[in-house]
Amino acid sequence: MLRELRIENLAIIDKLELEFQDKLIALTGETGAGKSIILAGINLLIGEKTNMEMLRDGADYLLAEGVFDADENQVKELTEMGIDVENNEIIVQRRMESNGRGKAFVNGRRVPMSNLKEIMGTLVDIVGQHSHQMLLHKVNHIKLIDRFLNKDENLIKEKIVNIVSNYEEIQRLLVQLSETRNSIKEKKDLYEYQLTEIEEVNLSENEDEELEEEYKILFNAGKITEKLKNSYYSISDGEINVTSLLHSVKKNMEYLSQYGKDYETIFEKIEKIYYEVEELTYSIENIQDNIDVDEYRLNAVVDRLDKINSLKKKYGDDISEILKYREKIRKELDLLDESDFEEKKYKKNMEELLKKYREEATKLSAIRKAKAKMIEEKLVSELIYLNMKDARFEVDFKIDEKISRTGMDIVEFMIAPNLGQDMKPLAKVVSGGEMSRIMLALKVIFSTVDNVPILVFDEIDTGVGGETVKKIADKLYDIGENAQIICITHSPAIAAKASQQFYIEKKNIDGKTIATVKNLNPDERVDEIARMLAGNNVSESVRNYAKDLLKG
Repeated sequence: MLRELRIENLAIIDKLELEFQDKLIALTGETGAGKSIILAGINLLIGEKTNMEMLRDGADYLLAEGVFDADENQVKELTEMGIDVENNEIIVQRRMESNGRGKAFVNGRRVPMSNLKEIMGTLVDIVGQHSHQMLLHKVNHIKLIDRFLNKDENLIKEKIVNIVSNYEEIQRLLVQLSETRNSIKEKKDLYEYQLTEIEEVNLSENEDEELEEEYKILFNAGKITEKLKNSYYSISDGEINVTSLLHSVKKNMEYLSQYGKDYETIFEKIEKIYYEVEELTYSIENIQDNIDVDEYRLNAVVDRLDKINSLKKKYGDDISEILKYREKIRKELDLLDESDFEEKKYKKNMEELLKKYREEATKLSAIRKAKAKMIEEKLVSELIYLNMKDARFEVDFKIDEKISRTGMDIVEFMIAPNLGQDMKPLAKVVSGGEMSRIMLALKVIFSTVDNVPILVFDEIDTGVGGETVKKIADKLYDIGENAQIICITHSPAIAAKASQQFYIEKKNIDGKTIATVKNLNPDERVDEIARMLAGNNVSESVRNYAKDLLKG
């Protein structure tokens, strides 16, 4: 329920604060007094766009603020969005500065406009004769029928959504596979050439490092041999024979070791050095024997390194990268062979899903058609009550050949308001009076399932009068037993049915046009309804008739 509404600097409204009750609330006043401006304020609270023309002349800002009662679902939704709710109360504020910048707040927290629309969409529904709201849009008709689905029937809808989701995913993978295959086909000859070029070299990990070492030795074999010979000669055959010298020292210290620990320690050390030098000599001699100045092998190593370096320039900085690239193109070529199998598998899965989809969509379509029949009967009954006795209403079903998350049905509401007229889409109804009654009848039916607690009717009585407007008043009163109805009206019959009535008046104050709003007491309501009945020619009999209307 909308409990409080505050508006500042909106068009000809300076400052306005209203407190609303439950049930049916009427907003009345002279034409052009500003009733629609209050509706504009409510529109701002549900996320509609602002523009600079809405700002009152000379004002720095525009403000609309509303206090709403929230149900448990809305409290849960707001909590998930990080908005705190106390006592099931939602305070919504919209503000626009004179520079055109606007902000929206829910319980003091700033929210994007999309979130505001989502929150308020389940709370307020504005029904206007010329407004482009959901009941007229063909795309929403299937959603309206689905509101009558029970829990088990909605499970069929969920199953269809899952089937279509899986179908679309496989479809996406199939397209991706085709694109990949086509891309590989374009490069097939190149990949095969590259693979042959790499495999012919028959690379192994770290081979280049080993060849570089071998190349250094082969290329410098002469220098290495010379240095090894010199080293061996210096140790074994030089002017000072290191091995003989160490052997002599070792013998002497071995002899002296019997005379004390110090000599024994020295002997152990010199013995160790002796054997290490001896081993070193053998190592140098062994390396020297294995050094071979082999020009043939050197050329072979250089040739092998040239081939490896050629591959590095094309396929990677080292052998590891070249081998990775080889595996990549090998897999790509393998994929080309495997893609036919994958494609067949995907297509088979899609056929199975399509079969399941048709089964479930057929079930759902049958259920929808039964719901549609019930809606048709109820709506015709409501229209008969509202003095459209010859009106015919049908829900037109067509088959959607494409797979869809909503199923196989394309739905549109069709109506023939008068006898002899052909069925036309609901949106094609041009008579204001007929549209008002059709919209009201639809609201009566769908209000039982859409659970919107606040309905705003903008001049629902346009184009109708007499007995019909009284019936519209009765219907609004009935809906008001389960929801809060705010109705902008020129009809005394509707105003008289309201539990609360506001009078909007336009005044000139200090050279400015200002709209004022007054919550009428019982006596003032009699005066206003009498004015609505007779204009400025209010007689006592008119006042008495106004009193009778208020008594119901």
